[in-house]
Amino acid sequence: MEKQEQEINLQEIFFLLLSKFKFILLLTVLFGGALFCYSKFWLPVQYTSSISIYVKNSSADTINNTATSSDLTAAQKLATTYIVILDNDVVYDEVSKMLLESYGSAQLKRFFNIEKDANGNEYITASQIRKLVKASPLNNTEVIQITAVTRDPGLSAAICNFMAAEAKTVLIDVTKAGSVESIGKAKQPTGPSGPSVKRYTLIGAVIGFVIACAFVIIRKLLDNRIRTTEDIKQRFQIPVLGEIPDLEMSDKEGSKYEY
Repeated sequence: MEKQEQEINLQEIFFLLLSKFKFILLLTVLFGGALFCYSKFWLPVQYTSSISIYVKNSSADTINNTATSSDLTAAQKLATTYIVILDNDVVYDEVSKMLLESYGSAQLKRFFNIEKDANGNEYITASQIRKLVKASPLNNTEVIQITAVTRDPGLSAAICNFMAAEAKTVLIDVTKAGSVESIGKAKQPTGPSGPSVKRYTLIGAVIGFVIACAFVIIRKLLDNRIRTTEDIKQRFQIPVLGEIPDLEMSDKEGSKYEY
């Protein structure tokens, strides 16, 4: 018996939502369109560039150009250590100097807050560059991938190349072991990598759909008005002997009958 009542309730909810299809569709389109406009015209366009660097253990056989499994394991451990070192402020400070030398403060002010030290020298804080850069081991190998995401394609590629160049000097000086080699150069992305307009639009549509359905169901649950004979039977557990039409309510919203 309880199972039957559950099926009836679900059926009522389904037909309730179906009866409010236009309202639900309207709210779905409105939320989806709102997030579409937000991602398309408000969020800044992002460009992603990356470069890979190879970590080689110093104990590898450089004469025969071969490496044992232990060399590869040591290189993987070095890669993890190098990633931690790459996230140090010293590295980002050097990248800041390279950016200012290459672009100049006037152009970089579009993307960073340029500050001055006690000697009047301009610099970009490490925290600003750190937010744009991510270093991670590639598929758990001895290869480290450095990725930069900025609002300018050339700037993204430049940060990656500067990070790789600094890795060759700073990392070896710190660890006193192994070597680092760049695998090619970071290239300027030909198109934006974000934001994903489709993803934002889909999320907005889902949010609108859920809010609309929740509003319809909650409104129905809070509505204690009696509309049909079934409402009387379910609420008061009494039979209905007859119905009298209410002609004055025929053009109004709500029940058309008085009981």
